Amino acid sequence: MADNKSMLLPSTQVVPVLVDQIEAARILCVSYNWLERDRWAEKKIPYVKIGRGVRYRVSDLMAYIEQNRCAA
Repeated sequence: MADNKSMLLPSTQVVPVLVDQIEAARILCVSYNWLERDRWAEKKIPYVKIGRGVRYRVSDLMAYIEQNRCAA
């Protein structure tokens, strides 16, 4: 039996929080279709393809919100 101590150590990697397109639309207060058009045309917001599914990192959504903040 091999010594697998490294498998018992906690991972130091941070796993990004992913949301689906419906939740991303809620976070941004836009429609599901707006996000689809963004992907098809302009690709302003980065996304991740997992199989056939589209996911958004919450950190990317927050960055998009900050980039589009207007000073009053």
